[in-house]
Amino acid sequence: MRSVHEDIVNLEKQILQTEDKLLDCIRTGYVGGIKKSLHSLDSDLKYLSILANGAPIDKNEDRKIMDFLRTHYEYLQKLSIPHKLSLGG
Repeated sequence: MRSVHEDIVNLEKQILQTEDKLLDCIRTGYVGGIKKSLHSLDSDLKYLSILANGAPIDKNEDRKIMDFLRTHYEYLQKLSIPHKLSLGG
């Protein structure tokens, strides 16, 4: 059985990969990919927050995860605003 810590690490990696996919979709103008990536990022960040809040982790690890969440949620917001306007969402 996987540990919560492994799930958190894997989710962080998945978030970084989704951000890369999102940037590729933006560069190519692939609207469906942009929408899918934005939705996936939002869901994964929320899930990471839930996992981190319930995980038995030390203060330093918790701070690191919260910094990751803050940084990537702000990044999601920056990427979302122009595309919500242009995608009609």
